[in-house]
Amino acid sequence: MPKVTEAYKQQKRDAILEGALDCFSGKGYAGTTIDDIAIHLGVSKGSIYTYFQSKEDIYIRLMEKRMNTMVNSFKTKFQAHESATEKLNYMFQRFIDQPLEDLRRLLKFHLEFTIHSSRNEDMQAQMDGNNQKALGMILEVIREGMESGEFRQELDAGIVTSLFWAVRDGIALHFLSDGTKDQFNRLIHEWKEMLFRYINMSYAPRGNTW
Repeated sequence: MPKVTEAYKQQKRDAILEGALDCFSGKGYAGTTIDDIAIHLGVSKGSIYTYFQSKEDIYIRLMEKRMNTMVNSFKTKFQAHESATEKLNYMFQRFIDQPLEDLRRLLKFHLEFTIHSSRNEDMQAQMDGNNQKALGMILEVIREGMESGEFRQELDAGIVTSLFWAVRDGIALHFLSDGTKDQFNRLIHEWKEMLFRYINMSYAPRGNTW
């Protein structure tokens, strides 16, 4: 019997993940079963269990793969941008370029799993670790801007990073079931303007008003 190479195994894993993505997108996380994924791919359930332990395992690996792909894509594109300001502008453009229906499709089953995983400490830790990859990427850009003098030195880079991701998620949730692409892009643009006014060296913060 010929030896099964690691490349072949990875190809099979990737095919299962892509098939699972189609099923999750169509039926949601809760509504999708291993049987659904097997039927969609035209394979046996046993072949899926050869590579993944459970539906939860498939989802976590799927999100891990998508996060790694996204972060690596951003970092590769960042090489063409010299300043932290240019890198942030590129990130905002990527958000604008994403089709709204694609965002909605992915967000719906992601929310389902987020609620599901919140009841399991191990799964939550894995999802949190995944999110830290994106946060770490943003944190690097903010710190780079502070070191270069583009952004204010007194900023708390960690807080700016958390706010960046929280607003991104909030806008996405706002358009989960309603709203147009033009409205979405307008909010992204306004968010971008607000962020740059806050982090830019020319921004003059006012005293606390609470």
